[in-house]
Amino acid sequence: MESNRRYLWPVFTGVIGLLLLFIALPDGAKLWAPAFLRAPTFHFGLDLVGGTQLDFRVSEQEMNDQVARLETEIAQLKDQGAGSDKIGILENQLYSTKQQQATVVESIRTVLERRINALGVSEAVITPSYMGDERHLLVECPGVVDTQECIRTVGKTIQLEFKEEFTEPTAEFEQSVRDRANAALRRITVSGATLPLVGEDLGSTLGVAYSDTQWFFRKDLPKGLEDLWTAPVGKVLKREGSITVPQQDENGQTTEKVIPGIFLAEAVRPRTQTGHLIQEAPTAFAILAKEQKLTYTPHTDVPLDAKVEPLIAGTLQSMTPGDLKTVSIGADAAALLFLRVRTPGQDQMAASHILISFKGAAAVGDSVTRTKEEALALAKDLKIELDNGADFATLARQYSDDGSGKSGGSLGTFVRGAMVAPFEDAAFALPQGGISDPVETQFGYHIIRADRAASRSFDTASYDELRFTGADAKTRADTAMADLQAGKVQQIEDAVALRTLFFSLLPTGWKDTTLTGKHFRSAGVTLDQTTNLPIVQIAFDDEGAKLFQELTKKNVGKRIAIFVGGDLVSAPTVQTEIAGGTAIITGSGNFDEAQKLAQDLNTGAIPAPIYLAGQHTIEATLGGEALRTSLEAALIGIVILMLYMIVLYRFLGILADVALMGYALLFVVILKLPLFFFSSQYIVLTLAGMAGIILSIGMAVDANVLIFERIKEELRKGKLVTTAVEVGFKRAWPSIRDGNASTLLTCAILFVIGTSIVRGFSITLGMGVLMSMFTAITVTRWLIRKTAHLNFARNSRLLVGVKTSPPPAV
Repeated sequence: MESNRRYLWPVFTGVIGLLLLFIALPDGAKLWAPAFLRAPTFHFGLDLVGGTQLDFRVSEQEMNDQVARLETEIAQLKDQGAGSDKIGILENQLYSTKQQQATVVESIRTVLERRINALGVSEAVITPSYMGDERHLLVECPGVVDTQECIRTVGKTIQLEFKEEFTEPTAEFEQSVRDRANAALRRITVSGATLPLVGEDLGSTLGVAYSDTQWFFRKDLPKGLEDLWTAPVGKVLKREGSITVPQQDENGQTTEKVIPGIFLAEAVRPRTQTGHLIQEAPTAFAILAKEQKLTYTPHTDVPLDAKVEPLIAGTLQSMTPGDLKTVSIGADAAALLFLRVRTPGQDQMAASHILISFKGAAAVGDSVTRTKEEALALAKDLKIELDNGADFATLARQYSDDGSGKSGGSLGTFVRGAMVAPFEDAAFALPQGGISDPVETQFGYHIIRADRAASRSFDTASYDELRFTGADAKTRADTAMADLQAGKVQQIEDAVALRTLFFSLLPTGWKDTTLTGKHFRSAGVTLDQTTNLPIVQIAFDDEGAKLFQELTKKNVGKRIAIFVGGDLVSAPTVQTEIAGGTAIITGSGNFDEAQKLAQDLNTGAIPAPIYLAGQHTIEATLGGEALRTSLEAALIGIVILMLYMIVLYRFLGILADVALMGYALLFVVILKLPLFFFSSQYIVLTLAGMAGIILSIGMAVDANVLIFERIKEELRKGKLVTTAVEVGFKRAWPSIRDGNASTLLTCAILFVIGTSIVRGFSITLGMGVLMSMFTAITVTRWLIRKTAHLNFARNSRLLVGVKTSPPPAV
């Protein structure tokens, strides 16, 4: 057992080391790896990659006024001797408002984070900041330099809105859309407004979508805008057309929905030639075939039977629609495959039947007058005749009440699921040529003959094949697939830049109501007394109670959507008209889910608007320059430090440099991985964080210097190397511990009381200190112990640059 552990431990540590080394590799060197191995990467702040910083002030004046008003009302009711129920309602509202006030910054931060994620910014940092009595939120969006876009999306008022379902277009709705489009056009042509100005004003309206400068290739122009290909630049035109949007069907499959509407559009720039990124595999295959003289073959609804090469058929069966795969075909051929559709094979058979119906059966004609008992008796007689050799087709033509009787009862070939269950069960159980006993269905009694026994059909596939030949065929196919996946397949085409404002002629699904957040009192979580499941209880003021009652009265059986800050948070179905101003929302899977919904509702009703107090934009070039110089400083610092350690401490300096490289490797890995390895949060590198890293590099060898000096002292006393090493580590530890503990304490204080910039510095410095302790105490000690027994280690001058004292005279 001990020997097994001795051999397994180096293997385990080797695997871990290779994994860490792979994670630390630059992203460009890992393109070949699976996605989960490519995922770890650096996350940079805006001062290193450019971006936008917004300072939002949270106004609490309305909340303070609300608290004061509720406290006054409660005091008045108590003076008047009002009932405890009425006072209790106001006290609950007061408690809820104070709770909101205590968590207002975090609640608003959550909403802002959702909005930033919608911008596609995954490295955003939102930091609370307190300036006197004011509360601020600093929003940093790395990579976003369009400040106005960031302000429009992030800084809009957080509102609680209630909307009712509206999905069927009406003539009145269509006319209102046309009136809105005409009014927008008049603002441009008569009042002199620009399309961007009108688009920004209307872009947040339900059913209206504004798109600033967007390039279109001719085949990608939205329907109705084809003539803008030759339209003069800057002329706003009104056109009727449509757009397509992706949606999911009831089976979860992504489909496209065509939405008709009205465009106000203008060409922003003249047509120009540009590279067209080819994302459609069939088009890319055709381009590659032409460029490289390959064979491209599209296949549609091809059975994957013996006619298809086995390797291709097997590969297609392992793919899902949309997949790209390469497959070797012999020694000098390969294929790149793109699967469009694959339909699994089905159980199928061919059969004939004789139907003996009876009066009252489904789909029976007026000519059928026999009773059910008479029908069963006749069917049994026919079965006896068939068993005695009678011709099935002749009996079918003479007796069958089904239209197939004219053709001898033949039903042709059908698949499982095409017939009613009793018929299907009996038919698919028959051997070829077998005849069933009478089988009862809602249509009557059937005598079934299996003309062809049940079998499973081949899968069918629609796919595209790009064939490569030659000794390097597989390599070229793999390269072509990588180029296609990386977006490197392009063709030069004309493109036109358009600015569009689209008015949908289809309802968006939700219609505004007069019930808003100003009528909302509070939301809380409680347990249903019957099911003991968590529910969300909401309450409205007096005016809101009346509006909510009217809204629920006309929407029984329909959904009412609840939006917070423009995001849908819930869409419960109205079971009945609700009076009294209180309601419950069921369907929460657990308490945390219900608590989150209640928090979202309370956040939308918070009377705490946010105002832009400041903004700061860093261009990407400046951020890139800061990143480059920071990395140069770090590399120069490491090189100088390593040379210094070698000059001063000789071989032990080399060991310290090896530990320093391990320190750098660990630092890179930890910066790429999530915090605590399983969270969704990452360390975002900023310029201050880089300063902390550079400082920690200088401090990384502090522990080694202390240890080596102690070792030198022991060697000067004439002690053996192994003894000097152990004593040196032991005597250096208190100084290392105390020095690093004071640094870590300072980092903790900076993190607690500092701003986001200071926190970034403290985190990276603290991490550097912890890892330098690990590498000095663990890695360096292990390396020295492994080398202390070697012959050259007896030369202390070579080992550590010190001459030992001669032994004392006797």
